[in-house]
Amino acid sequence: MLPVISEMRNPKDYKKSLYLCMGFVTAAYLAFSLVVYAYCGQWIASPSLGSAGPLIKKIAYGIGLIGLIVTPCLYTHVAAKYCFVRILRNSQHLQRSTFVHFATWLGCTLVLSALALILAAAIPIFDYIIALAGSVCFAPLALMLPAALWMYDFAGYRTGTILQKGAFYAHALMFVLGIFMTVGGTYGTVASIVDAYAQGTVGSAFSCADNSGSVK
Repeated sequence: MLPVISEMRNPKDYKKSLYLCMGFVTAAYLAFSLVVYAYCGQWIASPSLGSAGPLIKKIAYGIGLIGLIVTPCLYTHVAAKYCFVRILRNSQHLQRSTFVHFATWLGCTLVLSALALILAAAIPIFDYIIALAGSVCFAPLALMLPAALWMYDFAGYRTGTILQKGAFYAHALMFVLGIFMTVGGTYGTVASIVDAYAQGTVGSAFSCADNSGSVK
């Protein structure tokens, strides 16, 4: 939601939208995951829609097809817009409808989409894609970046009261934890992918084989 604040009519409402969005997302994730795990337990498929069997999986994917299309479009748009603004910053082409403007925008979108396709096709197991994305992206964004920004904003807490020092070093610990999860998680995921290919438990890269994990 970071790019959203710059486009809001009243940026002071950012926290309200953030709390509402994260509250809804957290509740939805907990509700869906707990219900599915309660019925499937250790036999849950990955993705979890495959746990219901082929027929229900097809129905569920049919209902969720719009969301499955819109979600990658949103992720691509946010990432492409960030790259687009960084490339054309302090340039007249950023706001004007010039050839450079549209060429840069389409280039950012196509390159990021191609990279996502290559990554998804090169790792044919959904578990490993999620694990790699979590290690490389979510751990730095959810742990390291917030902690670093907080320590920058409240650098004076390092020599403040006991409570302020505690808060500062707690964020420092969170930053170190983020580094550990990023490095350790990435190494572990890559090692698991290499072992899976060596043991033949996964299909070949770019095979377009079914990796929906359906329970027959």
